[in-house]
Amino acid sequence: MATATEAPASVTAEGPTSHTQNQVSRFTAPQLRLLHRQVDPKRIGKDDKGFAHMQAWDIKRYLLRVFGFAGYDTENRELTLVREIENPIPNTNRSKWTVVYRAQVRLTVKDVHGNVLGYWDGEAAGAGNNLPNLADSHDMAMKTATSQAFKRAATHLGDAFGLSLYNNGALQAVVQFSAAHPPEQWEKVAAPLPEPEDPPVLPEQDAKPADEEPATAPAGAPRQQPAVQASPPPTARAAAPTRDFLSEAREAPTQDAVRALYDEAKAANVMPAYLAQIAQVGQSKPAGPDPIDNLVGQVQRGWNDVTELTKVLAEAGRRNQLLRQVDGPVSGTVVQFGDMVTARIQELKEHARHADTHERSAA
Repeated sequence: MATATEAPASVTAEGPTSHTQNQVSRFTAPQLRLLHRQVDPKRIGKDDKGFAHMQAWDIKRYLLRVFGFAGYDTENRELTLVREIENPIPNTNRSKWTVVYRAQVRLTVKDVHGNVLGYWDGEAAGAGNNLPNLADSHDMAMKTATSQAFKRAATHLGDAFGLSLYNNGALQAVVQFSAAHPPEQWEKVAAPLPEPEDPPVLPEQDAKPADEEPATAPAGAPRQQPAVQASPPPTARAAAPTRDFLSEAREAPTQDAVRALYDEAKAANVMPAYLAQIAQVGQSKPAGPDPIDNLVGQVQRGWNDVTELTKVLAEAGRRNQLLRQVDGPVSGTVVQFGDMVTARIQELKEHARHADTHERSAA
């Protein structure tokens, strides 16, 4: 097997363009003022790969703020199961599950009279990686796919909905001006709005996976008392940094190094805008080694070992590498990494069963 290749560009395409009726009279001046704003740095976070992103609940909040209650609709036009992978836990009778879904979501926005202004489609895939409960894995994969597709559809509404983040994670507005909505039609008409000072956006709390262990204790075993839930500490106010994380980030050699500095700065409770600057520096740094290369090497070394391949498959799920395209074991073929490893595991198990049957027959 040779070095892994990237998936074709069509896999990540964001779908059809919008069907929009650009009639300025159907937007209010306050709506246009909000739509022309750059995104608030407090609304920007980081995903598990270190890239700038926005929370789906925050996009919904801002849609309500701009278009009003019942001012937008969403429709799941597709929600398809792509893969369901069982990862047996060695030396146990339990498994962990990785599930992948593909989704297409349509976002429709309306004017204050309920008339449709436009609609856009977004597409995405999402995974529930290596969870002990199959239902939790399906739930996580579906929510991730639909949330990502929804957010991609919303970027058609401009910078306030994350469009600028596609410009290498930039916070500065990229739209700035629309000839269909010239500033004289809304700037003087709509004074700055008395918006609330929003706190930093926090990630949605994930559902707690089901316990791996049985909930009922064996007969005669002492009952464990439930832990006392401590009250959460009050949210500390963001502080000015006592350490120059930003300068260190500029000197850092890779994205991974900047990500580590970002985590330290976040733990030090620095201002969200300062964190956003560190994240933006990270986008300009070279990435570390491609994780698929290391995973392919592990597969090559453990090609005949079910336990090792199972570990690699679980690791690939955690790192969102299952759908990556790699050179297959047969010369000239290209396959998905997860498919290749799963097929090899099944092949080795089948060989082991045949060998066991043959030994019993010989005995």
